[in-house]
Amino acid sequence: MTIRSQERSLTEKLGLLSEVALFAGLSDVDIAAIGHATTMTHCVRGQQILTPDDPPDRIHIVKKGRVRVFRITPDGKQLTLDIYEKGTILGDMGLLGQDPLPEAYAEAIDEGVICTITPDELRRLIERFPVIGVNIIRHLSRRLQSAERELEAMAYQRVDQRLARRLIDLGQRFGVKTPRGTLIQANLTQQELAEMVGTTRETLAHTLGDFRRRGLLDTTHHQVLIRDAEQLAEVAEGEDATDG
Repeated sequence: MTIRSQERSLTEKLGLLSEVALFAGLSDVDIAAIGHATTMTHCVRGQQILTPDDPPDRIHIVKKGRVRVFRITPDGKQLTLDIYEKGTILGDMGLLGQDPLPEAYAEAIDEGVICTITPDELRRLIERFPVIGVNIIRHLSRRLQSAERELEAMAYQRVDQRLARRLIDLGQRFGVKTPRGTLIQANLTQQELAEMVGTTRETLAHTLGDFRRRGLLDTTHHQVLIRDAEQLAEVAEGEDATDG
């Protein structure tokens, strides 16, 4: 690699690090110091980032792109648990006070960049830059709040409410505005979407069919087009009672 290429690579690395919420509040000098303690890996679509067999000695931070976390069923099918964006922490969560996802895999679903750091290196960074510890607390608090909302939804909401809420969330994160509505570019199968909302594929298909008949959305080739976001939000809030 030439000196100019190395300079471009370092500039890109520091620029991406500065955009990650985990390092918010740090100066350019601090970011540069962190850059020397981390490894940056460019990923292509479909590249595997984590497997259950990986040794628990690495923490991965999504700096660019999207990552799909999934598990493998006994019959060999992949079931998507969630899709994560820039700033998400994956890997050895013991240091961060969380248990790892059981038997989970993670792969890039488009081109991206992953920052890798060992737990010992992260400890040293926290000691040197306490603001990172504060940012981690904020990150975990948001995750805990999200998990609590998911548990509450599973316990008290109907399937149509849970599905509407999930589609709104996906639309906000991965939606692209089109003349006909918001196209969710997540490419989820009905089985994966059913797993994410805690229902069966048959019930999900029935609920999606009901949403289509009511003009809330269209579906085609593993994609969902939200046509009436306002009414979909009413369903999510339980203001439009239907059989779930």
